[in-house]
Amino acid sequence: MIGIYFASKFGQTAQIAHFLGEWFTEHGADVHVADLSRGTQGLVEVRNFDAVLLGAPIYRGRYPNVLRRFVKENRTELMAVGSTGFFSVCLAETPGTQAAHLESLRPVREFLDDVSWTPERIASFPGALNYREYNPLLRRIMRRISEKKSGPTDTTKDFEFTRWDEVERFAQDFHDGAAQSSFAGELVPLATRTLNKLAPEFEQRIVQRITIEATPDEVRDALECLEPADMPLAEFLASIRNLGREVDKPASFREAATAFGALEIETRQPHELLGALTGRFWTRDYGIHRMRSVEELQAFENPAYTRAFTNFWFDEFKDGKTLVRTETRIHSLGPDARENFAMYWGTVGLGVRLYMKSILRGIRRSAARRRWQHRAIIA
Repeated sequence: MIGIYFASKFGQTAQIAHFLGEWFTEHGADVHVADLSRGTQGLVEVRNFDAVLLGAPIYRGRYPNVLRRFVKENRTELMAVGSTGFFSVCLAETPGTQAAHLESLRPVREFLDDVSWTPERIASFPGALNYREYNPLLRRIMRRISEKKSGPTDTTKDFEFTRWDEVERFAQDFHDGAAQSSFAGELVPLATRTLNKLAPEFEQRIVQRITIEATPDEVRDALECLEPADMPLAEFLASIRNLGREVDKPASFREAATAFGALEIETRQPHELLGALTGRFWTRDYGIHRMRSVEELQAFENPAYTRAFTNFWFDEFKDGKTLVRTETRIHSLGPDARENFAMYWGTVGLGVRLYMKSILRGIRRSAARRRWQHRAIIA
């Protein structure tokens, strides 16, 4: 069975969703199409399907709130479904180059990272300008947007941009589970892809961002050479937590993390660094249980412990600047650990957020320092 859930504002997403439903039906599938815009009461549950597609229009840079709520409420079930996909409907034409295509998918990527979901297929289809359905104010706004993009401006007509052969190709690839597909989700860089695989469950989540004047490779170098002096607030907060304990001070942040007991994890995404800690963090000495491999980490199920995953993702580079995003996820392996960590988090949660923000600012200082040193050498 295939479930297609969609939200539609002016009808084009609904047309695409029903087109997909009809295509799958004609190819022998049992299909259920549901309009989230009408409410979620009485919907067939996600867990009843072998495959699920979600679709929605992008409007003013955002997707409908009903879609966001639906994904967050059904995230666990979506991740357990055998095959999943997401299609976005936008005003813009499909770009001709891969770089332009990835840039056009920015809203899609931001949405999927926000809801921590990694669908196996991702598509962005041109929608329509339904001028005659818009109210006068929206009609003027959409006309201006279209005019800036050299699009149609005759508000007495509607204009459809959807290429139905492209929608059909998406349906075919989804139906066949095509290994080689332009809609393969793995072709779209996502900040949460590795975290969703290794840490799908979590009780706490911290996400922070900073923009740095550097290339992704320079950001990696800055991270690897990050020094305590680059992040004074983080050092101060750590000293408060470690008050009364003698702690060695390694030369770099990376060395400090390894010495503390963090396991550095290699990822398939070139511009990502990821580490994991397992411990009883609410105790005086943190109760760190050192892991030697990802396999050992995943096999460890002692309910008295809590896991913490932190990644730094720096794939988005534009106009000489890189967006650096860090996310920390916390998951306790048993009820007692969950209760203990919840009380501990109530005390240190704000401090951890400030600590991570200090690290991001430290990366910026480290990148600037390395850039200055490079210029000094050249001079």
